[in-house]
Amino acid sequence: MKKIEIYSKQWCPYCLKAKSLLKSKGLSYEDIDVTEDMAQKQEMIARSGRRTVPQIFIDGEAMGGYDDISQLNATGELDKMLGIDMAEQHAKIYDVVIIGAGPAGLSAAIYASRKNISTLLIALDIGGQMGTTYDIANYPGIKQISGPDLVEQFMAHVDQYNVEKLIGERVNGIGIKDHHKVVKTESGKEILAKAVIITTGAFKRKLDIPGEKELTGKGVVYCSTCDGPLFKDLSIAIVGGGNSGLEAALEMENIASKVYLISGGEWRGDQILQDKVAANQEIEVLKFHRPVEIHGTQHVEGITLKNVRTNETRYLDVRGVFIEVGLFPNTDFALDLMETNRRGEIKVNNEGDTGVRGIFAAGDVTDKRDKQIVIAAGDGARAALTAFNYIMTQI
Repeated sequence: MKKIEIYSKQWCPYCLKAKSLLKSKGLSYEDIDVTEDMAQKQEMIARSGRRTVPQIFIDGEAMGGYDDISQLNATGELDKMLGIDMAEQHAKIYDVVIIGAGPAGLSAAIYASRKNISTLLIALDIGGQMGTTYDIANYPGIKQISGPDLVEQFMAHVDQYNVEKLIGERVNGIGIKDHHKVVKTESGKEILAKAVIITTGAFKRKLDIPGEKELTGKGVVYCSTCDGPLFKDLSIAIVGGGNSGLEAALEMENIASKVYLISGGEWRGDQILQDKVAANQEIEVLKFHRPVEIHGTQHVEGITLKNVRTNETRYLDVRGVFIEVGLFPNTDFALDLMETNRRGEIKVNNEGDTGVRGIFAAGDVTDKRDKQIVIAAGDGARAALTAFNYIMTQI
């Protein structure tokens, strides 16, 4: 048995994802908590050469962080490294395969399993965007909770039922074979199912500038609706000139002490939103400015901008940076099979039906307008019930 070590912190969504991946394979590991232990932290830096968590070692060899190990797993290389039998085949035909394990996928898994149909959950990681949200204060019945903690509650609920899981697998295609769907993974697996529910969500576009990754969850946020109330009476910068950026500025104007709205050019959002922002004297508009660095150690302390016309720089003293530059749906594996809108989101009806027999979709991966945890969870439940009705009516 290979020795696996993980240097992690207590509030670290990517640490949770890495541990979930290893647990799904039945692997044990030594968890080295560096949250408050400076000696262990220095040991991690010395061994890995990195200052970010998690850092994962297999038999003393540095494997990198979560992104590194998930990529190894998705290609099948991790199984080879750990001596896991690559010949294992999922020969059975599942009633339903759910692709994605965010709130929509986990909710769908609960509802499908409770209908006593065989269910397989396939996901690259657990939690989706929910798992990287620092605080959630708008999920009914739970006044306030961290994203990773809510993911754990979802997973604990799923684990009560007979849901099979393939975590750390990247789906790269869906095909049709006779009356069944074939779900294909990057590692070479092919899984047959009577029905498929796609809940792969979307990922927030990032700025990819210094300080963004390091301060995510420490003032760098990607959802004003989710995290905005935590910045009451603080100064913030919002980056984005589309609908999401304009809406965030209007939403935060009554919460934050100061709101800067930054865009690289003219606004692209709906005219009614543009008019409302332009008329609001409390929002300071900075068009033709590009963020170049976010500053801070334990939390955001400021942001540096560059005027794209004059090349002059400006520093803003802010405690939050809201990045609202759009979403990319995770639909690349399904684009050839079903209809999407111009953004690549899967078109569905109110039941989650994609128009392709036996294939359903739910949550942020769809063309539904509002992207919220509670909405995704509801969509997942409805899609599972629709899939069940579909399976029961097939000959």
